[in-house]
Amino acid sequence: MKLSLTLVVLLLVFVFAGVALASVTTHTYVAPPGWSLMGLKGIPLDPDPVSVFGSEEIIDSKLIRWNAVAQGMHTYNMFDPELFGNILFTDGYWLDNISGSNETISFSGLNDNDTMDIWVSLPKQGWTMIGYPFSYPFLWKNAKVTDGNTTKSLYDASQWGANWISSVGFGWDEVGQGMFDIGIEEYDYPMEVSLRPWHGYWIESKVDKTALILESIP
Repeated sequence: MKLSLTLVVLLLVFVFAGVALASVTTHTYVAPPGWSLMGLKGIPLDPDPVSVFGSEEIIDSKLIRWNAVAQGMHTYNMFDPELFGNILFTDGYWLDNISGSNETISFSGLNDNDTMDIWVSLPKQGWTMIGYPFSYPFLWKNAKVTDGNTTKSLYDASQWGANWISSVGFGWDEVGQGMFDIGIEEYDYPMEVSLRPWHGYWIESKVDKTALILESIP
């Protein structure tokens, strides 16, 4: 019943968004040994963490989410899975693959997100760990930020303008096992300037109740 209700909700979302038919595909991510900071490239049909990641063995005490409202971590515990909650499309997740070999994660999901503008909530002053939602790289400086009344470019919403958000965020290189920064090339001189598929990022809000707007590429 949980799966069917999830499908109904997702399909209603697509109908009201003007999407005639949602397509379903298999989304696959290969996690190398060590830590990954990941975001989902598709919307899972069943958002239960075990369904998305394949087994409790993969995620028990190894999958971590960030509660942006409480500004604290939650680790998946197989004895209390309700505390962790469902996997959310625009959330980022730390996964510790301690197996010593690559771990293939595969789930069925909708992939119409590439044709939709995606809003990512930044609910609280402080840090939010987001999941990048598209299957193609996205130039970070093209992101927009809204407070619900006014929408600004990333530059104008950043420390260079209204100071709603920092233009410098942080990602994780799962191969080299190290942090990198992302920002606006001509102002922040970052290591990277584009968001990558299957990756998560730390974004710092300077005020409460804003949202990123990532506009799909036509």
